[in-house]
Amino acid sequence: MGQTNYIVAIELSSSKVTGAAGIETHNGIKIIATASTRVDGYISKGIVRNVDKTSEAITNIINSLESNISEDAGGKDIMIKKAYVSLSGLTLRSIKSKVTKNFDNYTKITAEVISELEDENDRLFQIPEGYVKVNAITQEYKIDGKTDRAPIGAPAMTIEGHFLNILIKKQYLEQLNESFALAKVEIADSFIAARMDADIILTKDDRRNGCALVNIGADTTTVTVYNSDSLRKLTVIPFGSSNITHDLCAEQISYDQAEAIKISRGYHSATEEKEPIDNATVNDIISGRMCEILQNVKYQIEESGELINKIVFTGGGSKLKNFALLLEEYLPDFKTSVAAEPQLAFECRPGVNTIGVFTTALYGLLNHGKDDCCEEMTQETPVNGGTLFTDDDMSGREEEKEEITETQKEKPQEEKKEEKSSGKKSGGKKGGKKDDKSGWFGGLFGAVGDIIKNATREDPEQETENEDE
Repeated sequence: MGQTNYIVAIELSSSKVTGAAGIETHNGIKIIATASTRVDGYISKGIVRNVDKTSEAITNIINSLESNISEDAGGKDIMIKKAYVSLSGLTLRSIKSKVTKNFDNYTKITAEVISELEDENDRLFQIPEGYVKVNAITQEYKIDGKTDRAPIGAPAMTIEGHFLNILIKKQYLEQLNESFALAKVEIADSFIAARMDADIILTKDDRRNGCALVNIGADTTTVTVYNSDSLRKLTVIPFGSSNITHDLCAEQISYDQAEAIKISRGYHSATEEKEPIDNATVNDIISGRMCEILQNVKYQIEESGELINKIVFTGGGSKLKNFALLLEEYLPDFKTSVAAEPQLAFECRPGVNTIGVFTTALYGLLNHGKDDCCEEMTQETPVNGGTLFTDDDMSGREEEKEEITETQKEKPQEEKKEEKSSGKKSGGKKGGKKDDKSGWFGGLFGAVGDIIKNATREDPEQETENEDE
């Protein structure tokens, strides 16, 4: 495919599935293509509920991106082999742990000692049944009882590593993996959406001085707490802005009417509209549901035990009209703000639409992605260690692609048959044996397996302390 490396990112949320393809330039990310499709109940609270429909949505996103990438590549026949994926949803949670190492004499702390603490945390941490660990974040070290975030080189009799372990339901990962497998797309790697949001929205001072980032989505509200430049808590509340819409529906109106009223009027509307619901009723419904969400946010922040300087809100729910009045009413003791649309450093290929499609999570995925996710298809493109496509493999996305050149149309029938048997491109490009990495949990995607085996750390610890959700 020449020198151009196309990075592909896909985000699955309760309201829509979005995708983007970009290339890295000296000015940052250049967006080559974006795509979006609405979710109709088959993803709920960030969890895949219907694998077939989710796979179909992913396939539609991939087909759209491929078409634009091929155009950008000068008409070459490009197929997306893999994508970077965000992790989110109700099953995400965090648990603290601590690991202690004692020495007989004062011993200089080395990188090897730190590595041993990290390995010990991986070995001793008790993962709750039904969950897998996707990350282990070092919060801090303590040298003889005193906090030291850079302990290498310090003499010590005792060192403690304090960790925040990020967990997610095993079943969710299996369903996510199956959805991508049916779409014939490998998961190159996965990253926690909430952390990517924080990297873009929060400043260094925010994370250092104590800050909570709250993302009010459609079905869930994600709370992340930062202090001393480290993530201290991550939890997901099972309520979001769509609950307001469902509450309005109880007034005998359709879902579409309820959604339109929520968006157009918001809280304490200045209009005098009375049909189909009067403003007083709308205000009571919005106030009641947002009170529940914000009181849960307050509880989770207080439960973290961290001193918080401010709370920053993001997500569709924070765009509610007069949302600031609700914050004053229900979180009077906190300094609060709503995140402005982040000024993301990217350029776009002419004609690419990013409005309402390109999210901070997609941007973070493209920034974290390093591998070329695409491949120029030829008559003898090998798949999975040299396996070529046959007639049996001609399925999936290929049936939807209609990129047949005039030269191919003019070829004799005999020559066309010869092309097929050579393995001309098909949507079943990974239909042969699975990537070795997918062996985790007998089909769990390889990227998460790598994360679990080589958890990204910023420090260690055991003595598990569950955090209430």
